[in-house]
Amino acid sequence: MELNYFKQIERAAHNTPEDRNRVVDTWRVVALGFVVFGHWISASIWITDDGTVKALNTLQWIPGGDYLTWIFQVMPIFFIVGGYANAAALARREDSTFDPSHWITMRVRRLFTPVVPLILVWVVLVVALRGLVSNSVLHTGTLSATIPLWFIAVYLSIIVLAPVTHRWWKRSGAASVAVLAACAVAIDIARFQTDIEAIGWINYVFVWAFLHQLGYWWHDRHRTDRPLPPFVGVAMIVTGIAALVATTSLGWYPVAMVTIPGGGTTNMIPPTFANGLLGIAHAGLILLLLGPIARFVRRVAVWRIVVAVSASMMTIYLWHLTALSLVGAAGIFIADGWLFSFDPGSKAWWLMRPLFFIILAIALTGLMAIFGRFERTINPTQNSTPTPVLAVGIALSIAAVSLMAFVGIVTKDAQLNWYIPLIAIAGAALTGSYPRKGLGD
Repeated sequence: MELNYFKQIERAAHNTPEDRNRVVDTWRVVALGFVVFGHWISASIWITDDGTVKALNTLQWIPGGDYLTWIFQVMPIFFIVGGYANAAALARREDSTFDPSHWITMRVRRLFTPVVPLILVWVVLVVALRGLVSNSVLHTGTLSATIPLWFIAVYLSIIVLAPVTHRWWKRSGAASVAVLAACAVAIDIARFQTDIEAIGWINYVFVWAFLHQLGYWWHDRHRTDRPLPPFVGVAMIVTGIAALVATTSLGWYPVAMVTIPGGGTTNMIPPTFANGLLGIAHAGLILLLLGPIARFVRRVAVWRIVVAVSASMMTIYLWHLTALSLVGAAGIFIADGWLFSFDPGSKAWWLMRPLFFIILAIALTGLMAIFGRFERTINPTQNSTPTPVLAVGIALSIAAVSLMAFVGIVTKDAQLNWYIPLIAIAGAALTGSYPRKGLGD
């Protein structure tokens, strides 16, 4: 990263508007930290005495792994704070001159521009690594590195709908939240009563849109200067957790909030309204801690860190698992796989975690230095693409990241799915999701 980048961070921190809700940025950074730490600690690569490489998940063997996912599943926070941020942006622009297509285009570019290099790099990595590692390791590594792209696919869809859902909020208020919750629960009932899993995929819209709509509620309370008393936050936490305990104890929902290899049905793929219940608790926690966090983040050093992480948030999110895959692939060969020779769960394995994290952080920092510029050079030009063409571009962008997350760039026999990068390039071209000013900072 160049010196100019750090100067920009310092300038941005110093020039932050007084009316900016810094709590939103802070929770986004906190959630990102949980995502990165959770993914890295879950990696239990193990080379056994006979040389067999096992790509295990820590949640498979750690006691209470299912319940630990309640702590590390923080995706509801991203949608809640995203709802707040989008409501704030739309509230400033919704007048007679507001062009929703331009607003959507700029949001799509911010999300998709940094994704394209990730997809293309994995094409190169697959070609380079094929034959050096086993097909199963290559397939698992690529899919593990890109499965978080599901969030980009869903959030792109939420962005496209945001002008409509925000108008719905302004017209119906809390009723819009209740409708989305009811729809999500209805989908869950239909899915589990009929055993037709495909029905559950509809909840990629209803569950996450429900949480995004909660963000509208938060923004509306803040904008109208109607702060909620702390007991409301406590009530939401108790309600969300109690409902989650009750529904999982009764067997209505699985316990695990994220996918655990070999663990059966979870609440994640596809999502169930258990994520909504957890999100209610998250919203309560956000409201309960509004004052303390707002005061804490006013400290110059703390806010500077929040601004610095926020400026590279997409890069960190997109590349932290690629760092894990690269370190994992390298560690298998270096020093006869010594880094992964410790039995997962043993005392030596736990003692090695700090060194493992340091290596991962160094790898991620290197990737950020190379690819972070794609996040900082978003095409700023006014959208001039006809709406039907733009719609096709957005649809292709969503399709590309969905396929990367759920199908993978490589098949189980290590063959490239070439159509995925081609779809991504077409989507980027039609939406303008490419650096406008070149790649320099």
